[in-house]
Amino acid sequence: MSVAPRHLVAPCGLDCSRCISCTEGRSVQLSRELLELLGENFHAYAARLQAINPALAEYPQFRRVLESFAQDRCGGCRSGTRVCLPSCNVMSCTSAKGVEFCFQCDEYPCTNTGLPEPVLKKWRTQNDRMREIGIDGYLRELAETPRYP
Repeated sequence: MSVAPRHLVAPCGLDCSRCISCTEGRSVQLSRELLELLGENFHAYAARLQAINPALAEYPQFRRVLESFAQDRCGGCRSGTRVCLPSCNVMSCTSAKGVEFCFQCDEYPCTNTGLPEPVLKKWRTQNDRMREIGIDGYLRELAETPRYP
């Protein structure tokens, strides 16, 4: 896996580039490539080939999901067009504090994140890790970690 561009790593430490909604992310790009490869008329082939591959009976539903993945939804947290976690205060807080990532703030760790408990735990782990190994080391480490473990 490649290292995420720094502008696509949120101030909380999440790698936006590997989110299924990130316009610049790999999921969106691969979904678009697959749609192009299949073309507009694959549904007719899927119907004929389902005797060989019964999973192709589900092609219309698969196509809807694939088209959904291929849509522009989010430019990442730093873009100002984020769509995930509306309760999250991290981007506005780090901007107000003039830091790139939470761990760089004098008040870290704080209670101003607005993150739900499971994400809050991950936020703390990620920011502690960035503090420990540096941002570039963390970006390299992120590239080797599954986005949805």
